[in-house]
Amino acid sequence: MPKKSIRAWKAFRRDKQGRLRFLFHPHAGTSIVPFGTWLEAKARWVANPGKKRRSNKRFRAGFHFFPHREDADKFEKLTEGKYIILPVLVSDVRPKPRTNVGSWLARRLYVPESERRRE
Repeated sequence: MPKKSIRAWKAFRRDKQGRLRFLFHPHAGTSIVPFGTWLEAKARWVANPGKKRRSNKRFRAGFHFFPHREDADKFEKLTEGKYIILPVLVSDVRPKPRTNVGSWLARRLYVPESERRRE
């Protein structure tokens, strides 16, 4: 467990079987969200997958999250409630470059076991 973590909010999607999944990239070979364990993003450079322009800038991999509930609420409204927003713990955080929804990136993510009931 990291020495210092902060409370934040993260968007997830639900699959046809009702399981919670990460929105963009899988973690450790699966997009199914594990509860009650700290996850660490692989240290590597990535680019936004849907943007194939030559000028596409790369950034360090990490878990997307919203540092403020208000940002998560704006995202939820923008996406018309398509995703599930849950409180999480994050550590080793930094601003995400080129974001228009206020998301940040975290190297470590923890989805509390208590959130399983919302799954």
